[in-house]
Amino acid sequence: MKTGLQREAWLDYVRFFSIFLVIVFHTPPRLALFDDAVILNLRVPVFFCISGFLYSFDRRPRFFDYVKHRAKQILVPYCTFFVAFYALWLMVGRSMVGAEEEAISVWAPVVEFISGNPQTVVAPFWYIACLFTIQMLYRGIECLVKRTWVLPTCVIGKIWNIGNALLFLPFYALGNCCKGLLSRLEFRTPPGAAIWVAMAAASIVVMVQAENHRESDPQMYHIVRIGAGLMVIPCYFCLAKWIAGRCGHRRVIEFVVVSGTVYLGLQNYCIGIAKMVLNRVFYDGVLLDHIWLKFVIAVAVMIAIYPIAWAIDRYAPWFIGKGKYFEN
Repeated sequence: MKTGLQREAWLDYVRFFSIFLVIVFHTPPRLALFDDAVILNLRVPVFFCISGFLYSFDRRPRFFDYVKHRAKQILVPYCTFFVAFYALWLMVGRSMVGAEEEAISVWAPVVEFISGNPQTVVAPFWYIACLFTIQMLYRGIECLVKRTWVLPTCVIGKIWNIGNALLFLPFYALGNCCKGLLSRLEFRTPPGAAIWVAMAAASIVVMVQAENHRESDPQMYHIVRIGAGLMVIPCYFCLAKWIAGRCGHRRVIEFVVVSGTVYLGLQNYCIGIAKMVLNRVFYDGVLLDHIWLKFVIAVAVMIAIYPIAWAIDRYAPWFIGKGKYFEN
């Protein structure tokens, strides 16, 4: 990712690892404590923190220009992916999954799409809707004196996943308000590294304990989840910088990061295909007996999506809001 005029390799590594962890989280079998206490605590908070880190008021000071820019980068792929997969769901998806899926109304995915939570068709895109709402809320706060935009910002937030947006807004604000601090963070000395690693380990313990109260006390669970996310981010950033310092820029890493929307939209379908093939070729339940396949599938999905992302970037950039029709 670019900060100023120079592309910072460590930012690419942060986002690359987050994309990989999203895929690992969705890959079966589900390991309750590992997925909910470790992976969940790493993937989403870091995503929003980096998004806030890269945000700059100076680039587009006019609110309308900012909204237009973000709409091209977020709303265009949100709509194109939904339309494509909703059509597939109507044609073959409902019958392939079974009676439970067939019982869902044909209009239910449209309602989910409008609400910014498209769970039936392209579930990972709740993140895109949530990010758009966070950015509108954050920009609205910055422009609070311009009262013309307060009401539209609140309306967008009400429709577009405001619950998750408010939950992850602190991470976005952390990335934006603490750019200098986050840029300076690194493993300088063994004792300093030990402190950040200890905080990350403590966040896992906190999340494990919080899991016991997710249903009984959801409000407290979300408060604890925010705290645990803030505890793990310094170690995550330092580790990414350490790896970037030894590996440097990698075009593959950079391309995956730039194509994050494609990975987000296709990962569940690729995971589903891999699961179906493994269960048929070997036996139903093979994933439960061989948990290591969770990571093998995640890596395979990353590799499988790469040529699709390349083809979209080369031949159909409009699909994700890029190309001559969406130039600034």
